[in-house]
Amino acid sequence: MTATEQDNSLESLIHVAKTDKNYFFLRQRTPILYEWVKTDNESNEEGTEVFGLNIEEAVRKANRAFKHLGFKSLDCGYLYTLPERDEHGINAYFFQMKESYRASNGVYFDKISGNNCLVQSASLQALNLMQQLKQQNRL
Repeated sequence: MTATEQDNSLESLIHVAKTDKNYFFLRQRTPILYEWVKTDNESNEEGTEVFGLNIEEAVRKANRAFKHLGFKSLDCGYLYTLPERDEHGINAYFFQMKESYRASNGVYFDKISGNNCLVQSASLQALNLMQQLKQQNRL
């Protein structure tokens, strides 16, 4: 992996949430720092003071900090662990949805869980945003 590829992977988009007016992106800034950024209509990203040392902490803090704005995570589908798929799955993050929908059969190796995984039933809003961000080279 080149230095540029490593830098891009650290700035990768982890999850997305929406308010009435804006999208909020959770970006991985360092191996242990996840920061929420706010986007405007012209695709500019502005940092916020909400961050976490892991994904769950960052999401929890954002739910609390942006509650008054109607902050809500995008429905990125359900994550199932393979080979034995659990019946209900868990809510997927945006990056997990992206990896699964990018794979030819939907199965990808999830580094966090250490298992092959599959994401199903992502919302059209999340899928359309993924296509838009891909075209803008912002994933």
